[in-house]
Amino acid sequence: MVLATCALASPSASAESVKPWCAPEVSELSDHVCYLDGGAPADGRRTLVIYLHGALATKPGFAYMQQRAMALHAKKHAFTVVIPTGPSDGVGYVWPAAPKDVKDKEPAILAGIQKARADVEKRVGHPFDETFVVGFSSGAYYGSSLALRSALDVDGYIVLAGGAGWVQAAEAPGKRAPVFVGVSAADPLSANHSRGLAGALGGRHWPYRAEERAVGHGVDWTFMAHGISWLREKNPRAIAVAAGR
Repeated sequence: MVLATCALASPSASAESVKPWCAPEVSELSDHVCYLDGGAPADGRRTLVIYLHGALATKPGFAYMQQRAMALHAKKHAFTVVIPTGPSDGVGYVWPAAPKDVKDKEPAILAGIQKARADVEKRVGHPFDETFVVGFSSGAYYGSSLALRSALDVDGYIVLAGGAGWVQAAEAPGKRAPVFVGVSAADPLSANHSRGLAGALGGRHWPYRAEERAVGHGVDWTFMAHGISWLREKNPRAIAVAAGR
């Protein structure tokens, strides 16, 4: 509490407090929602990625590192990224994990994601041929829960540095979207959870691919490259749609 009081009293902190939520490298779509249009790959398909961030502090500018990283990924792999913000737990911004939190907070989260999808289509001036969810850390646990419950109508998931393999899967899911699991083997906090998710997906005969690398807690560049490529290969419909335009 002393540190917080001192920070509020300092001129530099006062300047920080007016920082916009979205980093300069991305654009604001709506309150606490950022986006960047990275274009389309050579085959012309239009890919939307919904990025579920790791835990964020409320400090102005704290979210910039993840936003900047996703902007680089979007440009490298030619997709449009939308970055919504998880609900506040009073300390920071995290995605719900406990069943009660999911039940209480998910309706607003899903409504916000649907609104962001519609808003970004208007902003870029076209619909998308495919939509993927990328979840990191807190976002990986929530993203894998969304996948197993078929809670979002999307075409695939990339789950990095985390994963909730213990979530009860939907009994009759409308869509078993494929899941790419990146196991960060050098991260003792998440590695076994990611492995557990992969095992749960295999046990449920879910379409998935798991890769393990000796990397720490982060959004690994190789995982992202392999995950986006694999999901695109699993979605030939988008290639056909793009070819017919």
